[in-house]
Amino acid sequence: MAPDAGLESFASYAAARGLTLEPEAHLPRTTPLLAEGEMRSVDALMSGWLGTYLEAQIALITRRETTTDADGRETTGDARFTVAVAHVPKAKRFIPWLLCRRAGDGFLGRAAESLIHGHDRLDLESAEFDSRYRLYVSPDSDKVWVRELFSPSFVVALLEKASRGLAFEYVDGTLCVSLVGRRTLTEDLDALRDATVDLVARIRAEIRESLGPAQGRSAPNPPGFSDP
Repeated sequence: MAPDAGLESFASYAAARGLTLEPEAHLPRTTPLLAEGEMRSVDALMSGWLGTYLEAQIALITRRETTTDADGRETTGDARFTVAVAHVPKAKRFIPWLLCRRAGDGFLGRAAESLIHGHDRLDLESAEFDSRYRLYVSPDSDKVWVRELFSPSFVVALLEKASRGLAFEYVDGTLCVSLVGRRTLTEDLDALRDATVDLVARIRAEIRESLGPAQGRSAPNPPGFSDP
């Protein structure tokens, strides 16, 4: 069997960025994109410090999905994503769950449907944002905190990344940032990493604003990235 060039590129990226390629590829099944019974496989996974204060995993995953076209016809097949997964447990005090989904996604999946009940979509009153994303939040979330997180500068940053197919989910302490497709080029993986580091920094800043500063873990050695 010929070598898989994509996986070789993924492994080379891990080595270049000081990350560890994990032969036993496991991810938490907390968020809808990673849900048990919907995510079919973790095809490759690397882990380590994405920044001085962020330890996370980057993985290539395959999901089994059923989509419905405008005529009601269903099609089932594999869908591939590249994800970064990090743990931000203190945020669940303000948002038990949050889904920032691509507007063009033609599926929800059972795990997402179990969270969303039709009335959980949050309107940021931005037509441009609504044309690219669908934002759903737990009815038990702190809506003021969420709106402060989705500041005008953050909305602009998300819109700039929307063309890459960026989206994210947060459920019970687990953050999953995703790009559509199997991304193994350095440019794409760096973009996913940068978006994840930026998002976690914004979430932590809002937590500090509400709860005060806290001492967090940091990389024991300089990470293989420059902090954005």
